[in-house]
Amino acid sequence: MQQYPLLMRTLHSLIATLVIAMIIMGWTLSEMDHEAAIKPTLKELHRTIGLLLFPLGLAQLSAYLVLLKPAFVPMPHWQATAARLVHWFLLAAVITIPVLGYFMSGDKLLVLGGWTVPALIDLPKELRKTLFEAHEFLAYTTAAVVGLHVAGALKHYFIDRDNTLKKMF
Repeated sequence: MQQYPLLMRTLHSLIATLVIAMIIMGWTLSEMDHEAAIKPTLKELHRTIGLLLFPLGLAQLSAYLVLLKPAFVPMPHWQATAARLVHWFLLAAVITIPVLGYFMSGDKLLVLGGWTVPALIDLPKELRKTLFEAHEFLAYTTAAVVGLHVAGALKHYFIDRDNTLKKMF
């Protein structure tokens, strides 16, 4: 059995862990009372991880484009197409969501350690609000697609009993 290259497996595991943490943090922040004592720290952690996900996403995309990957196991055409669409969506989301987060934050991008990340351009408040809505929508969509991705992997492991999941670990 051919596995994915070590770099891709490592990036996949790291990115998956961080994305799941970001989904949980984002959801928690959206439900949290504005006066909650932990909210500023959680926001800083969310922003810090978001900034980290951007270069990791670029590295994963580069690896996906350049490195040899094992072939899919035999499956119906629609499943292979769905798998490819899910992979490409997740690759794009890991890059796009942090970019939206960065630009929607304006000059208020405070990260862990009390550092402020400077804004490249000063965007109007109304545009930053639209970017926030896009960020939020894409995050919820990504959460659903991650669920679909996990369900597909578990189907291959428990129902099809093939080596699809084993290729990534």
